[in-house]
Amino acid sequence: MAPFTWVFRSDEKICIQFGVSLSKHPDKGQIAYELNDEQGYFDSGRITAHTEEILENGFKLFSVTLPPIGHGGGYRYRLGYLDTDGNEHTSQQSRFLLVCNDSPRAMTEIPSAFLGFANNQPLYGPIPKVEITSGPEDWEARLFYSIIIDRFARSSDKNLTGLGTVKYDPSSPYASHGGTVQGVTQKIDYLKSLGIRAIILSPVYVNAADGYHGYHPIHLLMVDPRLGTLNCVRELVKKAHEADIAVILDVVNNHIADSINWEEYGGPAGGEFKYVQGEEAAVMPFPIEARNTCLFHGPEYTDMVNQRLFGFLEDWRTEATYVRSLLIQHLKYWIAETDIDGLRYDSARHVGLDFWEPCVEEILRYATHLGKKRFLQIAEHAGSTHEEVLEYDSAKFTNLIDYPTYYKIKNSFGDGNWLGGLADYFCGFLEPSQSYCGGWRNNLMFLDNQDTTRIFHQFLSRLENTEEARIRLHFSLACLILGPQIPFIYQGTEQEFSGALGFHQKEDTGEWIGHDCYVREDMFDNPACVWRFGPINRKSFEPYNQDNSTFKLIQQLAEIRLENKLINQGIRTLLSSRNSGLSCVLLHEQNSEKPLFVAMNLGGTPILEEVCTIPNWYGKFSGIDLLLATAGGGLQMMEHGMRIILPPFTFVLGRLLPGDR
Repeated sequence: MAPFTWVFRSDEKICIQFGVSLSKHPDKGQIAYELNDEQGYFDSGRITAHTEEILENGFKLFSVTLPPIGHGGGYRYRLGYLDTDGNEHTSQQSRFLLVCNDSPRAMTEIPSAFLGFANNQPLYGPIPKVEITSGPEDWEARLFYSIIIDRFARSSDKNLTGLGTVKYDPSSPYASHGGTVQGVTQKIDYLKSLGIRAIILSPVYVNAADGYHGYHPIHLLMVDPRLGTLNCVRELVKKAHEADIAVILDVVNNHIADSINWEEYGGPAGGEFKYVQGEEAAVMPFPIEARNTCLFHGPEYTDMVNQRLFGFLEDWRTEATYVRSLLIQHLKYWIAETDIDGLRYDSARHVGLDFWEPCVEEILRYATHLGKKRFLQIAEHAGSTHEEVLEYDSAKFTNLIDYPTYYKIKNSFGDGNWLGGLADYFCGFLEPSQSYCGGWRNNLMFLDNQDTTRIFHQFLSRLENTEEARIRLHFSLACLILGPQIPFIYQGTEQEFSGALGFHQKEDTGEWIGHDCYVREDMFDNPACVWRFGPINRKSFEPYNQDNSTFKLIQQLAEIRLENKLINQGIRTLLSSRNSGLSCVLLHEQNSEKPLFVAMNLGGTPILEEVCTIPNWYGKFSGIDLLLATAGGGLQMMEHGMRIILPPFTFVLGRLLPGDR
């Protein structure tokens, strides 16, 4: 069996005991091992085991003490023996052990101090071990960027691929490809150059073997060693803050990895951990307090909240006070240890309000006490309608990821020759009649993410010409980044990644299964990665290219948003909407002397010599300072209005210059 304890301190002696059947005629035991430490040191070899001279149930017993690891790191090893004829035998099954000095194995190892009173209630939590910064005040003006660590950037000076439970196989779309936290840190200048001012980082937990993405946690209090260490996360946050980039950490409160056999699937009544039943690859979860099947829902639950996600991830009983306390404490731990500026709550709609309401309130109290008065708590609720999402309004998340608005825009594309849905979004016409607790404008808006087909693919699949698709991509990005909500883009959009979700048919059952291989592309070079339907990494440019037109446009849009408060605070007034495809919008405030004027061509017919009148009550203007034109075209101030020339699918933005009043 795998070891019951699989995380050790560097000062703890690690002794492995095993037996070989006497029917195999064992003479000497041995272990083949690979050793990696967090400094990048690698070693491998074989160790002859000590013979215990004990026979038990037909087995000869051996023991091995592994060589020490001075810092953090880990081992991967296989059991073996020499028989009496001198033949060598080694098991096919490899096992792993991790060494970590800076992460607790139990909640009881996290000191929870009395911090005072907040909102007239006592506040408890860990005292931070790092300097805590106040966090941004201008979230609405920032462009966010979503990162899957394993697929974003490899480290230049460390080899961590042999560490952890997740298999490293660059050729497999479902295995680790070697991206690390330090890799993200080394790309901070790239992100800053792009105009990014907040990153959403995929979960850093130790994951089960199938969790390269971070969403199948098996240890809630430790950084997966294949990604780096707790110090690596701290360094990333510190370097990001120095570049004025905030860091949001993705966390999982809904589930842990597949760990339990329930009665329906061959386990006893009440369920039993697969490890206890002797499954070779199974391990017991951490923290130690999670090692109780009563804390999880079994397969008998069938609603959206109380069921195993995807039918196999173990669903926390978040309605229980003990579970709520454990999960909230783990969130405080990550804040105190890393100085992050917010949390993204994965799978929010699969967790009940009886958890979210006290959780959001408690995390707000804790973060505010630490000095982070605008700490973000972003909920990923993938509901297709605002009515669904608003059912969670009482939780008072600071932001929600706006899937309903995304679906409305996506469903408006048609054949790609009319972009009215994007224009409606830009004008604010897609705002629901019901109001969100944090305001619709505070929702995070996107056009693609790690679970959706790429926006560039949406146009490439409708058009034969790549340049035509690119023109529409640029129009879309202008509407998103200069739109009324907080925008975020997904890694690779700036490099014109164009993957799509898909389906494949299982050979044994004929069942159709969804896959996300082509939307989890590597940002770095990885020509080895192919799938049954062909290569995944079809890149338009060299990795991290900063000279392509899409990168430069996002850079320009991010700067415009950051420097113009009217974009996130101003009133959006539609001045003109014509059948020709022309839409003209004014972004202004009551006392604004320099409103922003936007003209859009939503269709494929050029707009020539159109004039848009600006009513006198907005003031008199002497000219316009052109800030952006995505596909050419131009604006010219005339005595009675704005003269407009727009090629197809053009987005033009200018600042109106005041004249005589």
